[in-house]
Amino acid sequence: MSQQDERYVQALLTHRHISRRGLFRGLLNGAKQAYQQNANTVQTRPTARPPQAVEEPLFMHLCNECGDCIRACPYRLLAFSEHKVSLNIDYCACDMCGKCREVCTTGALEKDRKPDTELRPIIDHLCLKQRGMHCQLCEIHCPQNALKFEATQKKLVYNEKCNGCGECKVQCPYGYISLEISPQ
Repeated sequence: MSQQDERYVQALLTHRHISRRGLFRGLLNGAKQAYQQNANTVQTRPTARPPQAVEEPLFMHLCNECGDCIRACPYRLLAFSEHKVSLNIDYCACDMCGKCREVCTTGALEKDRKPDTELRPIIDHLCLKQRGMHCQLCEIHCPQNALKFEATQKKLVYNEKCNGCGECKVQCPYGYISLEISPQ
């Protein structure tokens, strides 16, 4: 490369003038790429939301961390997690009483929505019923009749019936049922 070419490249690299067309092209392309990335990603959260919560992006916008729903929950299942209200079903199931929704003034919890925590049971392979032993506590106590075992001990979870109350998890004395978020 000649010395003249080197000076040309050096001048080109240090040149700080941007045309209007180049500026707008850069801004619009960046905005277009950001919009496409945002449209392709579904906003989810690793923790469960209260029953009757609106869609996640709207919930994240509307919930102002006032804590009214936490204080209203008679079973103390709601708590703050990652600066938003989350549902923790470890020792007690949610009976979908609606007290959290009644006190929500922001609209993050909506009365016209079907109560659903979006939690679904995951049954471990060590489950007694699946191993041919007599245990039906989760099936018997499911208020929605969403959990059934076939004659072959294979489990069936009817997601359209399940509302994620967590009664099956609470009733399992061996801890073979866990709950995972499964958006509808």
